[in-house]
Parts: sequence; structure tokens; C-alpha cells
Amino acid sequence: MTVKRTLIIDADDTLWENNIYYEQSIEEFAELMAEKGFDRDEAVQMMHAVERERVPVVGYAPEEFARSMVIAYERLCQRDERPVEADVSARVLAIGRQVIGYPMVLLEGVEETLDWLRGYCRLMLLTKGDQAIQADKLDRSGLAHFFDQVHIVPEKDVAVFQDLIAEHDLDPAQTWMVGNSPRSDVNPALGAGLGAIYVPHPDTWVMELEEIAEPDGAIVLKSFADLVTWLSALTD
Repeated sequence: MTVKRTLIIDADDTLWENNIYYEQSIEEFAELMAEKGFDRDEAVQMMHAVERERVPVVGYAPEEFARSMVIAYERLCQRDERPVEADVSARVLAIGRQVIGYPMVLLEGVEETLDWLRGYCRLMLLTKGDQAIQADKLDRSGLAHFFDQVHIVPEKDVAVFQDLIAEHDLDPAQTWMVGNSPRSDVNPALGAGLGAIYVPHPDTWVMELEEIAEPDGAIVLKSFADLVTWLSALTD
């Protein structure tokens, strides 16, 4: 029996826009901080510092993003020995909560490409974050029917990919992870012995950026739609 090729596909910023909404929220936060007399660049840096500290502990839920923004404001006040203003904290929290339930905007060519791909390979979705929130985004995207399996995990690492290989009896030589994140998509897939297809997004979250551990082992495509050309070349 011939083992069908498998593509394990990321969701946020691979299939639909995600980080742009977080960046817009951080920009509004920086503007508010500037209005209150703080340096806007330092406000952004503080927000990133708080996220780096808290994400490994609390995860990726949008509500925690909003809470991190409030903590960033409080730390700016503490650093400058200024009182925390309750009304400003409330405004900051509202700015952070704007990312909850953002509109689903598919990246160009995604739906058509998935429709073509499913005729040639097994498609699996692998996304990290809050279970209910990621499931809701997939449902609202209208893309769920393209996937044979969906996995939502708290974090993506080598062990997660090893578990997928075992659970679905994947052939590593015929399986590729497709995503925009070197940290969560490319490097752990390569570490588990799978192929990796890197589709950069211009607004990838800074915490997902890192050097690709095995540059020669990763395929780099300009867009998700380029998967058609790539797979066609393999099939010929």
C-alpha cells in the first residue's frame, strides 16, 4: 500500500491573518502611553518583555494578551515612579481585548490551494493556543472541511511532531510541516525528522522569529499558493 503524502499545516498567519490585529493593538497602546508621557518605543519594548515572560506560563489566550498589556502599563508607571491610573488601566485593557474575536481574513489563494492539495495528499491542521479560541477561528474560517485531522496544542515542539508521527503512522520522508514560524513550525518539524516548508509572513510575531536550525533542510516558498507548483513538481 502506498503511503499518501501528508502536509501538516499551521493556521495563524499561514491560512489567515492573525498577528496584524495584535500589532494594531500594540500600536494603539503605544499611542496611549505616548499621550500619558511615556516613550512610545519603550512602551512597545515593555509589552514585548512582559509577553516573553508570561506566555510560557499563561499561554496564548487573547485575554492574557490584554492582561499583559495592563501589566506593561503598570511596570512603566513603577519604573518612572508614577501612580497607576485606574481609568488608563481600563483603557489599556479594552485596547488589548480588541484581538478577541477578530474578523477572519484568509490569506490570498488559501482556499483554492487547499481544495487542490486535498486531491493529492492528506491534510492535517496543527495550531497552538487556547483550545476553544483556535477551534472557533477554524470554524469561522470555513476551512475545517479541508482537513483530515485537526490538532490544537498548547505549544509546538519536537515532542508534538513525534506524537503525530506515531499517532497517524506518518512517513517522515513523505510528510512536511507548512508554516510561517521558524520557531514553532520549521525547527521542531526538522528536529522530529520531518520536512519543513517555510512560508514567511511579513507580520510574523517577533517571538516566532529565530534562525532556521537546518537552512538546507527547509523549503522556502513565497506564498501558500506556491504549494501547488511545489507539489506538482514532486508528482511529475
